[in-house]
Amino acid sequence: MRFGGLLVALILLLGLAGTVLALHGREGNAQFVSAQQSLTPVGASQLERLILTTSDPRPGYGGRGAHARAARCVSTTRSALGDPWSCLVRYRRSPDVRYRVTVYADRSIYGSGAPIGELHEGVLTVRGCCVAVSP
Repeated sequence: MRFGGLLVALILLLGLAGTVLALHGREGNAQFVSAQQSLTPVGASQLERLILTTSDPRPGYGGRGAHARAARCVSTTRSALGDPWSCLVRYRRSPDVRYRVTVYADRSIYGSGAPIGELHEGVLTVRGCCVAVSP
């Protein structure tokens, strides 16, 4: 019985130590927070220019010259990165594609979407690097 109480005390002590370590790990990284707070804002025109360089992800629509010909992006937030963005992309061949785009802190992008007015199985994705910084 004496060893049982010692075992329970040891388990409780290990649990307490684990809790302290977990809470310590959740503390903010001051350098990371500082870098996030001083991000240069992303503008719609900067994102649109990057999207114009991406290839058409639709099956059977790729190949030579299969880049977007026009892009219109809007953000509903006032954060530095503007996430999430809604981008309507016009390719050389119809239909147009609407993407929900995320801009990451390293200014790379990832978006997923679907053609407008057309049934399409699966999700189309667009990715690229990097959104230009305004002078």
